[in-house]
Amino acid sequence: MNRMLPSALPFLLMLTSLGFPTGAKSASASRDSSQGETAKAQELLPFGDLFTAEEMSRDFASHQFTPLGESKLSFEILVPKGWESHLSEVDPGQLAHDTQTPVPMAEFAPSGADDVGFQVLYMRVPGQAALDVLLGEYVKKAGGTLLARQRLESKGRTFEDALMRTNDDTLGPLLNRVSTLRRGEIVYFFTGWGVEEKYEKYKRAFGAVLASLNPTGI
Repeated sequence: MNRMLPSALPFLLMLTSLGFPTGAKSASASRDSSQGETAKAQELLPFGDLFTAEEMSRDFASHQFTPLGESKLSFEILVPKGWESHLSEVDPGQLAHDTQTPVPMAEFAPSGADDVGFQVLYMRVPGQAALDVLLGEYVKKAGGTLLARQRLESKGRTFEDALMRTNDDTLGPLLNRVSTLRRGEIVYFFTGWGVEEKYEKYKRAFGAVLASLNPTGI
């Protein structure tokens, strides 16, 4: 299921390679651009209370996971009812490099589907490495085209959140919502992905699931 493989390359290189402008702008132009980018991000990356209480009770269920048997990695998250979930298979080599590359923990998808799903990964990042830099490195390694990004504040938590487009040899164009959240030395990565024509259908579900992601490890 995991079709995005992050690594560690400088965030500024990612901006340059994706063709972001570096020239100066007037203050008013910068404000207009910023407002337009914010509106675009909110449209493509909805977040928070996106369903009624009745819909949440009917269509989602809360699940708790302790990946790899390690209590520090424990988390709870909402999962759409009818979706299958399982802990990711991880080899020792991945664990040995968990300070360099995110390691998959759990995967979720509608029963029988192979073209949409979401995944939770972790990376052990001591110190105060910026979440936006880690997110940029992920996008760069995936060879993605950045479509929108935003910073989210919710219940005392800070998320860096982005949408990128990539291409899969089998499925074709994919849209992938990638988000980062820190708890101590553990940085959680959320990726909600699907073939491009299905993203609109699932983007609100991805937003609700992301808002529910709650690290519980000690």
